[in-house]
Amino acid sequence: MEDIIRKIENELNTLSLKEREELLKKLRDGIDDIDKQVVPLISKRTLHSVLIGRVKRSMNLPTYNPQREKEIADRIGSYVEEPLTKEALLRIYERILDESRAIQREEHEKGNVFNISAKKMKVGFSKLLSKKEYFIVGAFFLILLAIMYYTFFTPNYYKGKSPIEVEVKRGEPFSEVVDDIYSKGIIPSKTNFKIAAFIYGAEKKIKAARYFIPNGLSYLNLLDYFISGKGNLLKAINIIPGSSLQWVASQVQHDAFVDSSSILSLCRDKDFLDTLGVESPSLLGYIIPQQYYIYERSTPEEAVEILFHGFKKFMNDSLRQRAKQIGYSIPKVLTIASIVQGETNKKSEMAVIAGVYYNRLKKGMKLQADPTIEFAKKGKWTRLDNNDLKINSPYNTYKNYGLPPGPIDNPAKAAIMAALYPAKTDYLYFVASGKGGHLFTSNYKEHLKNAAKYYKRLDSLKNR
Repeated sequence: MEDIIRKIENELNTLSLKEREELLKKLRDGIDDIDKQVVPLISKRTLHSVLIGRVKRSMNLPTYNPQREKEIADRIGSYVEEPLTKEALLRIYERILDESRAIQREEHEKGNVFNISAKKMKVGFSKLLSKKEYFIVGAFFLILLAIMYYTFFTPNYYKGKSPIEVEVKRGEPFSEVVDDIYSKGIIPSKTNFKIAAFIYGAEKKIKAARYFIPNGLSYLNLLDYFISGKGNLLKAINIIPGSSLQWVASQVQHDAFVDSSSILSLCRDKDFLDTLGVESPSLLGYIIPQQYYIYERSTPEEAVEILFHGFKKFMNDSLRQRAKQIGYSIPKVLTIASIVQGETNKKSEMAVIAGVYYNRLKKGMKLQADPTIEFAKKGKWTRLDNNDLKINSPYNTYKNYGLPPGPIDNPAKAAIMAALYPAKTDYLYFVASGKGGHLFTSNYKEHLKNAAKYYKRLDSLKNR
């Protein structure tokens, strides 16, 4: 094209007629080629106008939008190149816009009169870019891929002994996890790790666990380490009211893989209990029934400390002060609470039952609490008989006065609160009603009648 322009500008008058005819043919062929490119583009533009018309119709918008056409005119005018003037270019586009409005109007009046397929909207890639442009785009993406591979797939090495321990806590924000592993030198860049996590969709998939991170993990390998939970997971341990130490230890071993015999040993180790500030011979009564979170394969010491922390958190200064007000030590309060827990699971009765035992202690009466006999039997809880009441044990409250040596189970918070705030009544006796509750009385003869009714009911159920 440059040769043709140069000949026309500098040599036109010196060219022969035949040479001029050849130039004319080349220029006309060029126009034909341009028309082949322009007409499909105008057609595609018109197809967009048809679709715009349909969207407008669905929104009850008018076909003619003068503000939009003014914006188009301003934008088109900025594209002008010689030999076209801005006015000439706008006149050409005015015709295009007229036809677009006419087509939109026809669509609006008659419905979808044009058959539009996705194929008509496609533009071949070969027509979009030149070979040089393809090369530039391809080179750009290759460079980008190389950078991404180097950044996210190559190993990151940290200094110091491997592996490094990392704890991801329950509900911990992802940003705090990133700050932690960055501060420990596991990753060289917080930004790159966050980008990798975004690409991987990992921000909310990381599992709470205790991880031991080996050296040389890439960003993506480290994310996979967190997502797949390749560490010791944080497990929920549910402790039920009235549980024994053996049951608690067994539950922790089952859920968190911590040796139960080691847990039991610690719960009865005087030196270890002294470090916790526990005055009792064991932790029985000090493990609040609730949900705890313990990392798998924790040390027995760590597991027991987590369990005891529930009690420390619950037994605050005001509750400790309340124990002093009623004249009982924490171990004795827990002992009464454990007996109350052994008697009932009904929260509405706990304070009343606690009041009965406090009344009996004040009068110097034996507690005669069946749960203490069951504890002394050290077996499966069954209906007591007269022989059971003769068991030689400091926990036999039918033979011994006062409280037993310590708690007989792990009482719930409600039972502990009942022991701290007993109901003020004159009741000295109670027996199961056979309907899920208890009958209370301050009269021994009336109590014997209630007891006779209860045992008669039990016998009738047994003989069915």
